[in-house]
Amino acid sequence: VVESDKADMDVEAFEDGFLAKIITDEGETAEVGAVVALIAAEEADIEAVAAGGDAAPAPAAEEAAPAPAAEAPAAAAAPDFDFSQLDMPALSSTMKEGKVVSWLKGEGDAVEAGEAIMVVESDKADMDVEAFEDGFIAAIITDEGESAAVGTPVALIAANEADIPALKAYAATLGGAPAAA
Repeated sequence: VVESDKADMDVEAFEDGFLAKIITDEGETAEVGAVVALIAAEEADIEAVAAGGDAAPAPAAEEAAPAPAAEAPAAAAAPDFDFSQLDMPALSSTMKEGKVVSWLKGEGDAVEAGEAIMVVESDKADMDVEAFEDGFIAAIITDEGESAAVGTPVALIAANEADIPALKAYAATLGGAPAAA
């Protein structure tokens, strides 16, 4: 369970595996996007993953995400500047995908941490999704009315307004992203 400034929510693993090591203990604070635990792909790997730290065979969903890039050679490397990827959140313990009901902000708009930027329909209800960081909506990957699997990117947020064009180009290389105009 993770406590934010707004609510307490369950966090689900995006991959099968075995909990090998807890990095952030109960009651401790972690930055958004930080690795809080390591997951071993096989039970026999638990000790090696726990001892190896970041060199884990299946440590977290963030590190497992690049695997599909091998299937899509057109995918570009992530830009070398500050930005954040907004993934479809799991708004309930049974949610597998969500539908973007509406974007409350558009591409190029400034956003502040804690500000509602989109409305997502889950299997239980419609909920506002907030920005975790200040920045600018650089690219909307999942349009209104479209669905996305939990954990897949739905938008990119640039820390600097000048980086929007580069992030739009990068978004076009992500799986399921619309082609660049």
